[in-house]
Amino acid sequence: MTEPSLVALGLSPTTPTPKPTPPTPSKPHPPPANPAPHLPALAAGLRPLAHTPTLILGVQSDILFPVEQQRELADALRMAGNSRVSYYELGGVWGHDTFLLDEQNVGGAIRGFLL
Repeated sequence: MTEPSLVALGLSPTTPTPKPTPPTPSKPHPPPANPAPHLPALAAGLRPLAHTPTLILGVQSDILFPVEQQRELADALRMAGNSRVSYYELGGVWGHDTFLLDEQNVGGAIRGFLL
């Protein structure tokens, strides 16, 4: 609605809410110095994704898919030659449901990856 229409209804116009800033993705880094024994095999299996931009979201309180596994996945993709891996680690108290409930941070991470 226009401002005059809102005033005519006895309502005050609201100021637009600033857009949330997306979380900062992890910086590209070299493969771990002492990778877990299974990491090279995982990297070999992920080699077909070496040129595919990839977004990985980890949630600190997620016990179904722990952040340690998400970090390993990001490292394995990087070991496989993928330099376009974005890893975001989110806080949150909702565990795995954070992906459903934390629209601002999850949406910000996706937005940051797509831009």
